Amino acid sequence: MANTRIHINLSVSNLEASIDFYSKVFGIEPSKRKPDYANFRLDTPALHLALVHHPNQSKQTVTNGLGQHFGVELFDDTALADWKERIKATGILLHLEEEGVTCCYAVADKFWLHDPDGNEWEFWVRHDDEGETLFSSTDATACCGPAKIEDSEAENCCPTVIAPASGCC
Repeated sequence: MANTRIHINLSVSNLEASIDFYSKVFGIEPSKRKPDYANFRLDTPALHLALVHHPNQSKQTVTNGLGQHFGVELFDDTALADWKERIKATGILLHLEEEGVTCCYAVADKFWLHDPDGNEWEFWVRHDDEGETLFSSTDATACCGPAKIEDSEAENCCPTVIAPASGCC
């Protein structure tokens, strides 16, 4: 089986801010850099991330994982801690840190950050492949699943507008 690398192409409103952000997150400079384009060819994670400058790009709506987001699955707690500490040391603020959260039918530790255009990135370690719900349901602000989101009367579920710290995947 040949090695592979996932490709993600992102439109960015401020190319320099995005290059700075992703250089810090991944700990390397871009593999290629042009006036309206940059890319990162990474081995760990195996990712080819292309940034294409679109000055009129609107900022993404932050959804705390309930919609489109990107993620890096790590395979042990040490790797997660190393990534978290390295990213924090660059001055990037973590949006959310979670331990033992049940989400997407699994139990995981994770942290989240946002790029300059509002794209969410999740870094996580899965500890157990169980869990009863698609979304986290550990507190009254958490989601209980898509069917319950619209039912603001449901116990332990989000109101119609999703709670900001839901921890949902």
